[in-house]
Amino acid sequence: MTVNILLAGSHQDPGNTMLQETLQTLQAKIFLAATTDEMLRLYQQHDFALLIVDESSPAGGERLQLPPLSPATIILSIISSEQDPFPSTGPQGVYLDSIARPLSPSLLLARIHTLLHIHHLKQELLSCQDALQDQREKSHQYRQSLEQQNHYLKMLSVRDGLTGLFNRRHLNQTLEQELHKARIQNSDLAILLIDIDYFNETNRISGQLFGDSILNEFAARLTQNVRDHDLCFRFSGSDFIVLLPQTDMTKGREYAERLRLACSDKPFTSGYHSRSVTVSIGLVTLLEHQPENQDEFLNMADRARYQAKAEGRNRVIAYDQKHVATEGKIDTVSLLHETLQRILEKTKSSSLASLQILTQNVTGKHQDEHTLLATHYIELLCKRLDIPAAMVDTFSNALMLYSCFRLLLHQELLAKKEEFSYEDRKVINDLPYKLAELTQHFDYFSNERHMLLCQGERYDGSGYPEGLAGEDIPLASRIFSMADGLAAMNADRPHRKRLSPAKILSELARGAGTQWDPSLVLLTLDILGEQHFLPLDEELLMQTRALVAEKTAQSSVRAQ
Repeated sequence: MTVNILLAGSHQDPGNTMLQETLQTLQAKIFLAATTDEMLRLYQQHDFALLIVDESSPAGGERLQLPPLSPATIILSIISSEQDPFPSTGPQGVYLDSIARPLSPSLLLARIHTLLHIHHLKQELLSCQDALQDQREKSHQYRQSLEQQNHYLKMLSVRDGLTGLFNRRHLNQTLEQELHKARIQNSDLAILLIDIDYFNETNRISGQLFGDSILNEFAARLTQNVRDHDLCFRFSGSDFIVLLPQTDMTKGREYAERLRLACSDKPFTSGYHSRSVTVSIGLVTLLEHQPENQDEFLNMADRARYQAKAEGRNRVIAYDQKHVATEGKIDTVSLLHETLQRILEKTKSSSLASLQILTQNVTGKHQDEHTLLATHYIELLCKRLDIPAAMVDTFSNALMLYSCFRLLLHQELLAKKEEFSYEDRKVINDLPYKLAELTQHFDYFSNERHMLLCQGERYDGSGYPEGLAGEDIPLASRIFSMADGLAAMNADRPHRKRLSPAKILSELARGAGTQWDPSLVLLTLDILGEQHFLPLDEELLMQTRALVAEKTAQSSVRAQ
């Protein structure tokens, strides 16, 4: 391999002829520099393995100034016999050697070969050092990455994957530590066991995605309404636990009420779905209730939570010995009431889930856009009318029964791309009787059955099956009919596309007082204006509202 050698100094001196001739025998490219400037210029342009500096007769009486050198560059100084040999390490840590005049060609050539070999070894050493440094940096990066991965895995092992709160596994470790700390410090410790009311029904009616969004939003509200040193856990499906260190019964109740109101005061919304959510909270404190261990602490909180649900939900109940019999069990009547209620709710859920699966297997459909919209509109109307959550669930159950049975009974009819004929409408008008007959097999759907039986009635008395009019139609059926009608107008149907916003307003105005309760139409217009579901013209909305308000007033006068 050809190397570069720089001969600097008095190379034009006749005494250097032998030096130049010797260098020509090497497999090297030779460069000459008589001055410092020439040497600097050449050194900037080339990499030199060997720098031969003639120090025996400086050019012009000046010593050459060496440039910053590469660590692998070797310096060979030619000195006079009177000068002392140079040390082996020169400027910038480069290897330095010297040879005295007079020069012997064989000795000079041997010395140069040795120095070039040293240059080669230094290059390999530098390369190994660079590789070693690179490996050290990579090792550092790998170590950092490993630490980050371990931290991430540790975080995953103690966090709930959906909500990001601490999980039950971490609760088992943390609760024992917090109990020990509180006893050592003689301080108090409160525990809140929080259960989202009717969560299974919400999951079933509105879908698991909406249920997951409720859990996520609830976790966010939970962490926003506790202190930095409080600890929040997801205990199970819809159960959460909050540990409140250094918190007595009075403060614990205040925090629990704050959390309860944080849920009930603002609906949980995602896409089409919006639902008011309440929670039942059981409260226990260490100094007040003196649990022997963490299991008893959790059992007390669970019993208090049961009591809160048994007394009507949406409340905070502290564990009370008065509700516990002498053998340490929760009040039998309360427990039996809650257990039976849960069994009934699960039975309803299982029946509806089976019916949905049957509908999907037979018709290939589950919940169409019309059903989803109607559910959403029912929830909004019920919220404005301050209807209890249990009644809202009845509405949702009725809508699910109506949707499934209608598809199972009249799949071909509902798929028609032409408008219904007179005979088709006769078949459809018999649907309430069929629904009432089918739901008789489920005694626990009695409220839903009554609602479905009257859903075809019209406010002016021209509906079916009984021709009921005005206030004689149950409010639940009037709400159901209003939400179902609005959803039908705002969804694509086999025989037509969804109606335009202007056409929907026109149909609402036309149907107020005839098909629908005008006060409910007026409320629906208010909701449409506030929620911005449709790109409505504000002036047209105001005109429609004025027209419906007039019909509402006329209806009130007739009722008196």
